[in-house]
Amino acid sequence: MTIVVPVFNRETLIERSLDSLYAQTWRPIHLIVVDNASSDASAERAARWGERHSDDNFSFRLLSDTRHGAAYARETGLEHTSTDYVMFFDSDDVMHPDTVQTAMDIFLSDSSVDMVTWPVAFLREKGTRISHKIEGRLMERHLVHSVLRTEGYAVRTEFLRRAGGWKGEFPNWNDFETGVRLILRDPEIRIVDRPMSDVYPQVVSITGVDYVSKAGKWEKSLDAAEAYIAASTRTDRRRLLNIVNWRRAMLAALYAREGRADLAAPLLRLALEKTDKKRRPVMRLSYLLARMGMRGTFTLFGWLF
Repeated sequence: MTIVVPVFNRETLIERSLDSLYAQTWRPIHLIVVDNASSDASAERAARWGERHSDDNFSFRLLSDTRHGAAYARETGLEHTSTDYVMFFDSDDVMHPDTVQTAMDIFLSDSSVDMVTWPVAFLREKGTRISHKIEGRLMERHLVHSVLRTEGYAVRTEFLRRAGGWKGEFPNWNDFETGVRLILRDPEIRIVDRPMSDVYPQVVSITGVDYVSKAGKWEKSLDAAEAYIAASTRTDRRRLLNIVNWRRAMLAALYAREGRADLAAPLLRLALEKTDKKRRPVMRLSYLLARMGMRGTFTLFGWLF
């Protein structure tokens, strides 16, 4: 198993994440850290950590990619992956000790498996934990919750490469875009029904601290997902496209909440134009509720799409 970790300005957090990878019960592991043009001492911290932890069953390699964006760093890591299986992990999160062992046991027990996936636990204020179940219609759950997060699956390396790997032209929601491509290839998937990694949301991240400052970049991933689904032969294609438009409406609501009605209005209009007429009132209601700060509109109204 190879684990690829992109890092950008995480000098105070990266060792916690790397320690969780070294604590994995599975061996051998190949760890590739890709510094993504950090302006702090992240690369130096990672290099010193690697010197202390490398051994015959745990190899460490530090690479650099100056093209800004996690997808570029992940693609660089994938290019240097030589193992049959690969995982991607973020430099501020923590992997449970048996994660790689669980995934590899499944892969090695059934050669037809392309992916092993599991929920991730989001650690919020006051120690609360939130996770999204993966069972059910996988594409729908991914379009709504991005369940194929980088911390939440392991994949056969060649399967990922055939799906196109990571694409740096999608700087935001790139795990969302990549997940759509993977699911459309109809992988043989095994689901582990418990969280196996902990995600610690940060105020400052590589994708920014708000939505408005990256306006136009989120939409690129939504547009790509729409194009992939529209070109597919899935029988539920129309419903999936409506869900993509629901997500456009949710992004428009975020723009409005951040004080940019000029960005929200055209995006909402596009979502409504692309949605079946009889479903437009539900789309508009979802937008209005989300703009007021309500969560879970798809849980309430998703069955109507």
